[in-house]
Amino acid sequence: MCIYEDQIGKFDWRQTYVGRIKFAQFDTVSTAKRIIVATEENVLAALNLKTGQVVWRHVFESASSGNIQLLHVGEKITTVTGSNPYLVRGWDSASGVLMWEWTLALQNDQQAVYSEWWVQNNKLVHLLPVIGSHLEVTMYNLLTGSNRGATSKLPAVWNNDGCVLTAPYYTCVSGNMGSQILLSLDVTSNVIQIISKPLSNFINLKESIGGNLRPLDNSVVPGFIVDDKKVLLIKENSFEAVGKELVDEMASATVIDGGNEQVLLQTWQDDEKGFQLTAYSISTNSEVTEIQCSDPTMSIPEAEFLAVMCSRKAKEQYACRLLVNAADDALHLMQQGGRSLWTREEALANVVTAEFVDLPVSDTEAAIESEFDQKEGSVWSAFSRRLHTQYTQLQNLIRNLQGQSAPEDSTNALVRDYFNLHKIMVLITEAGKKLHALVLLDEDETVQVFPISAAPLVENLYMYVAEKETGKVQGYALKYNGVSVEAQRTWSVQLGGPGPAQIVAVATRSRLERVRSPGRALADRSVLYKYSNPNLVLFVVEKPDPTHKEVVTAVVLDAVTGALLGASSHRRARALPLAVHADNCFAYLYRSEKHRRLEIATLELYEGQERWLEPDVAFSSFASDRAPAVERQAYILPATAAAAAFTITERSLADRHVLLGLTTGAVIEIPWAYLEARRGLTGGDEALLPYTPELPLPSEASLNYNRTVERVRGVLTAPAGLESTSLVLVTGLDLFYTRVAPSKTFDLLKDDFDYYLITIVLGALIVATYSTKYFASRKMLKLAWK
Repeated sequence: MCIYEDQIGKFDWRQTYVGRIKFAQFDTVSTAKRIIVATEENVLAALNLKTGQVVWRHVFESASSGNIQLLHVGEKITTVTGSNPYLVRGWDSASGVLMWEWTLALQNDQQAVYSEWWVQNNKLVHLLPVIGSHLEVTMYNLLTGSNRGATSKLPAVWNNDGCVLTAPYYTCVSGNMGSQILLSLDVTSNVIQIISKPLSNFINLKESIGGNLRPLDNSVVPGFIVDDKKVLLIKENSFEAVGKELVDEMASATVIDGGNEQVLLQTWQDDEKGFQLTAYSISTNSEVTEIQCSDPTMSIPEAEFLAVMCSRKAKEQYACRLLVNAADDALHLMQQGGRSLWTREEALANVVTAEFVDLPVSDTEAAIESEFDQKEGSVWSAFSRRLHTQYTQLQNLIRNLQGQSAPEDSTNALVRDYFNLHKIMVLITEAGKKLHALVLLDEDETVQVFPISAAPLVENLYMYVAEKETGKVQGYALKYNGVSVEAQRTWSVQLGGPGPAQIVAVATRSRLERVRSPGRALADRSVLYKYSNPNLVLFVVEKPDPTHKEVVTAVVLDAVTGALLGASSHRRARALPLAVHADNCFAYLYRSEKHRRLEIATLELYEGQERWLEPDVAFSSFASDRAPAVERQAYILPATAAAAAFTITERSLADRHVLLGLTTGAVIEIPWAYLEARRGLTGGDEALLPYTPELPLPSEASLNYNRTVERVRGVLTAPAGLESTSLVLVTGLDLFYTRVAPSKTFDLLKDDFDYYLITIVLGALIVATYSTKYFASRKMLKLAWK
């Protein structure tokens, strides 16, 4: 099952991501050109300035304990993570090695959510506002965490939840509507000096929306924006209004140091003009045209400045690097004039689902297939089409012999390969868009279809609605009445018995799967027929119990009729949100509180040794009311899984394996023969393995060998053109792609197959055959003359 060293990267690839950027700073201290970023996924990383590739990366806890509150880049990188207690760490910017670490806990846990952090003069400053009362400011030694017990309490009854921090100034709008006052305080100064000005000095209060404040994005000068319009800077303990207002209320603005002058940058996305970037000199209020950009072909929705670095020598042009974030989680690095240097699609760190799409066939193959679709016309027309196709193939052959590729074989054309191994992956992310028509069922059981033109397509459509918190499941039949779509409730089930229960996992059959065979042969030459119902749904339910604490129940329902077809329960257990379903097989995971271990349970449904329907009759949930036989089994899983999936092949002739994405970052392949529910039955079936409670997880069963996938969230599979091969995509913080062969590559020659030897042998056999025929004919002729 292993791969050889020279096969690394031949059938698989991995792309590394960090998630949506939360903080970013250019590393201007070290000689290496890097960008230090902290993300919403609780990741600290260094990106190469020229290529955008990840230089090093630290993945913190996914819970609130790993939430990054502060990123400061100086001689060393400083981060504050957690949510009371906090963890202060120092990192080496070149290698990412941890240099120091200390903890900090606040007494007032309720007010801790309003904490503000920044670094000033090698001191970690913590600001805790108590709304309507005062400000608590504490300075800590950056390396040791000592603060000498000094916490300053600054009276500030005017502070509220609309205040903003533009370090070291804390700014608020206070007062009644129409007479608001703009107040700001340097919280780190030894002398308390409040800057106070009427808000009417800067904006028209009659047109004001309430004095809304938001800070400038990573500005070199403390400043903020009032009512998404007016830009104010704080200089020498005074407010200074910038002459140029925001062009767009959604624009991101920052002030940069352009050498001899300070420049106000604005960026936004215009519906007609596309991406916009403007630059104005604050001192002269004139445009800086060499930085500005207007590109209708570029789309950066809700552009936001993360970090900007500009340099300019005397009488020379600006040299800028602008790091811009987008609403679709894309990260762009640009230079002056808006030219994009590289882009990172960080939305791929949060993939919701994915689909494998087949590539189209080539024009030549399409022409051949079209010949069999032409049912009209004479024999001569079919003969002329055949001649034209043969002529086209001959032209392509001549081009190939001359070293010229056909137009469809160029790198720009997407054409299906012979084994259909190359496919297009359509990934749906949390920040992405809907690709199909949408059917919504309201609480009053009214159906809405978007777009409306898709309503006639709703025909014989069944839907079930499961309430996750209560365990109630209801089934509906949707029909189009010529005007609109109506929903009729057909069944209702309370999972887990009376009382509320929580639905932890739901598993349905993949639309790409085909039934391999109607049954399986037994040792006595009889056939055990499978219950292959495409409408089956597995619900894994967790319910509190006064005796056994928690009880996990797995229920198999027919989503069309609501019939209960199988169930299994586990006492003193907690369910995991992992369940898979293929054909008549089900698998789900739970943690046994009694034995303190992770277990995987399987179910298999069978009709018996007699078929219920004729072989040529299509299955219908309404055709029979007989209940299938249910086989159950459970195994110990010596690892913690985060995702699961079944392998899928073109015709389901190959063996079925279960793929488990582990929390360690490995992806394990387990044959279904180890998980089979009938395993261990005493029936003389030589195809069944003896039952062993613990599943073997050898290291060679890891698909991604040493290419760890951080925070695995999903495993997706799709069939290839080769029956032996299944394509696998693992999603998480990273993306990993490979292909597996559950029954080995029985339909594919090995990589080291000696084509030259077989060609020589075949040629020698042909020569020997004709030579033998020639000499045999001469011998017969000589015998005839005797």
